[in-house]
Amino acid sequence: MTTRAFLLLFFGIPTAFVLLDGWELHRTRRRREAPALSPEAITFLVVVLVLYTVIQFGGYALVPSVDHLASGVRDTVAKGLGLQVSAESIRGTWLAILTVVLFYGSGLWDYLMHRFFSHSPRFFFTHEYHHLPSQVNLTMPGMAARPFAVIATFPATVATLVSAYALLLVFGLPLWDLSALKGLLLIQALLLTATHSCFLRRWWWLHRTMNWLALTTPQEHLLHHTVDLEGNYGNFTVLWDRLFGTYLDPTLERHQGHALGLPYDQDFLGTLTLGRLKLPDSLRRRYQVDRFCNLDPAVEATAGVAPEPASGDVPPPVAVSGALTCTMLHDALAPTEAQPVGRRGAPARGQSKGRF
Repeated sequence: MTTRAFLLLFFGIPTAFVLLDGWELHRTRRRREAPALSPEAITFLVVVLVLYTVIQFGGYALVPSVDHLASGVRDTVAKGLGLQVSAESIRGTWLAILTVVLFYGSGLWDYLMHRFFSHSPRFFFTHEYHHLPSQVNLTMPGMAARPFAVIATFPATVATLVSAYALLLVFGLPLWDLSALKGLLLIQALLLTATHSCFLRRWWWLHRTMNWLALTTPQEHLLHHTVDLEGNYGNFTVLWDRLFGTYLDPTLERHQGHALGLPYDQDFLGTLTLGRLKLPDSLRRRYQVDRFCNLDPAVEATAGVAPEPASGDVPPPVAVSGALTCTMLHDALAPTEAQPVGRRGAPARGQSKGRF
């Protein structure tokens, strides 16, 4: 695969899902006759998306490309062990085997970074933007565009490449060029995007199919974005969630009806400034930020309360009878009494908020 083709697919996949999710939200809004966003609010979202994207690309520009990184790891291993590198690229049966093994192996590094680094109290500020939206779909800033993603993905990528060459050594194989494994990156990019898609979330047959291979489904990952549940850390495989006891089953009744987003007041500017700067109340009202984020006093009314289900959000009746599930629409939330929540490294309500 040429570099041009790879880049077209790598960036084309999330772009396609953004368009599909936009259409799904429009279709759902019309069916429910929900109020439309103002043109100013839509423009605001677009500006934030562009800003997040610029920061994301800037972050990736600071680290070596995957090809350079793979070459550096291979040269380091060869020099350290006194071995010769192979000019050939991995292919055939070993390419297929290594792709499958590394998919689940890299899933372990992803799981560990996500659970113990990104969700740790000290470093959650690098991941807070991703859990900010109270709607989980790819039109939301922080879902498709992730400004600080490189902080977690770069170490996981290095660990995956080291694991790949370690496997080659274990099996007595040459230190091949691993550039052919770009297909694995595309599979991961596809799943990372698909798990946040409200367009795909309505199809439960897809959830059941993906479960056979322990692939993370949109219904499973939605639970990871709830205010009060903790689990389903695997971004593209739930294998390690199942093994380490952090798996959340979206078909269980106790996992239905949980609000989405952060359990404290925060907005798009706050996630870039560690909460030290936030949008003024006048701009929050003007751009309808409460439609996308849990804001005070709205946050007091949303913790633990589910919005009305959208198309495809309710599990099959055989699994859950009449239970509401999480949805990407925030405007239907109903008020209730809230309790202090201090998950994901965030302070409980009543303490200082947005500081890490």
